[in-house]
Amino acid sequence: MAQKTVLVLFVLGLACLAQDEQLIPAPDDVLLTLRTQGGRQQFYLGEPIAVEYSYTAVPGRYLYVSRMDRLTGGRPLRVECNPAVELTSHASEVSSAESSRFRQMLIDPGCGAGFGGGGGGGCSDCDQEYPLGAVPVGFGLGHLNRYVRFRQPGTYSCRVTSAQVTTAARDEKIRPALFVKSNWVEITITDDPPSAHSATLAYAAAYDKSCRGDDVPNKNFAECSAVATRLSYLDTAESVAMEVQFFDGRNHGWDNGFLEAIATTSQRSEALRMMTRRIQDPDVQVSDSVLHWLARWAMKTDNPDAFESSTAPSDYHAQAIEQLRKYVRLLGASLANKNSDVLDESAKTYQMLAEHLAREILWFPMLSGLPCLVELSRELCPDPRTRQEPQIPNC
Repeated sequence: MAQKTVLVLFVLGLACLAQDEQLIPAPDDVLLTLRTQGGRQQFYLGEPIAVEYSYTAVPGRYLYVSRMDRLTGGRPLRVECNPAVELTSHASEVSSAESSRFRQMLIDPGCGAGFGGGGGGGCSDCDQEYPLGAVPVGFGLGHLNRYVRFRQPGTYSCRVTSAQVTTAARDEKIRPALFVKSNWVEITITDDPPSAHSATLAYAAAYDKSCRGDDVPNKNFAECSAVATRLSYLDTAESVAMEVQFFDGRNHGWDNGFLEAIATTSQRSEALRMMTRRIQDPDVQVSDSVLHWLARWAMKTDNPDAFESSTAPSDYHAQAIEQLRKYVRLLGASLANKNSDVLDESAKTYQMLAEHLAREILWFPMLSGLPCLVELSRELCPDPRTRQEPQIPNC
């Protein structure tokens, strides 16, 4: 039988087959089952491929551990397909490492201090362990498209693997993970109907009709939040442009996810260009997390080596500060034209980051081992809500 060519994907990146061979194979009495919703096998390009996976095992022997770092050799769920398919990045996980590194770049290497901002998050149910038995332990429906992107029509065989099962109890010091492989699922991708172009237009029309605007009655949460996801799976120039157009930076009562959808695109340079223009539009509310995201993307585009583990973040401090400063300036210059319903929050973002950046350039060298920070007078950063032109030196 021909050797399977496999592309492995998940949030921590690629792993070679040699690494998989070093993992402890799970016995045959542990099963990981993958299936498509309703057993469906045919999908068109860009269509969400709903799948579910579950574990079963001989009762009383095995545990599923949600925190794989609790296990020796633990690793999260990954997807393998044959023929090989395109790697995708699920923004909420993949960008976390880049975001952390970019914030390290913003820290002044001379004083060991920097500034914060950006979004945060947490998980109240991320450290669970479940005994496995005859009753499947499943995790609901998800989309295969979050992990792999099918660019061409054809028939593909895909499976999932993980190392989140162990026989060791929670209180044991050494808890080796067992490497589990699922069954292969065959999927056929077609390009007709509909085409990616018509799908983009259909999703856009649905969002315009049912979700856009605060005065639209009877908004459907699932429908509105799904539009961005569906557009991101298409990943065409047209779909990315539509995501940028729909992004307005505000919370409408559902997670429309357009920023996350934009962040998953393979067309990063074009998305960065469009988003740089979009944040200056009158109807867009701009948060500090959006500006940090744009600055980080620009930094990754201009200085890709800065995000390599072999380099020191402090070596790129000046470039990182300048990237963020560029976007703060753009926001400040656009405030005079912002609509009243987005001005206040956008102005707060500008005020906070502008003051942080102004402080950054006033850091002095370490004195007696202590950082000396000269506080910047607020007069240097006038309240932008007065519609004054920015007067902040080097901001």
